[in-house]
Amino acid sequence: MTEEKKTKKSIKITEKQDALLRKIANAIAIRGMTAPTIFFLESVQPLNYIASQFMAYVEPFLTFVIPREEYNDIQQILEQRKGIDYFLTILEDEEFKKQQHDKQVKQDIKNIKKMEKVAAEERKKLMEKLKKEKEQK
Repeated sequence: MTEEKKTKKSIKITEKQDALLRKIANAIAIRGMTAPTIFFLESVQPLNYIASQFMAYVEPFLTFVIPREEYNDIQQILEQRKGIDYFLTILEDEEFKKQQHDKQVKQDIKNIKKMEKVAAEERKKLMEKLKKEKEQK
């Protein structure tokens, strides 16, 4: 947490830009592309300013697909030296959240299966009890 605060202090990011980065990181984590994304961003990190300038060049074409405001926010983040580091921190955080969620889902599935097994056993006992009562009459 303290590293994220330090990173945030050395980089100028608005709350809206932070929310955009979290949205992108969440989409990457959900698709299971965190590791390749981290590898790619770490390898091109020295070129982040050049990438932001290239984004300015292709802006007229890409803003048909990406909202202009979000596109400009991404470009502003890339212009900053610590921009990719900050995004990587967010990406790792989102991946951790996804892993925790997946663990909880697996645990819930195990619990449901146990409950189904107990319910089946109880149903079987009840049916046997009803069968015995019927035979006694």
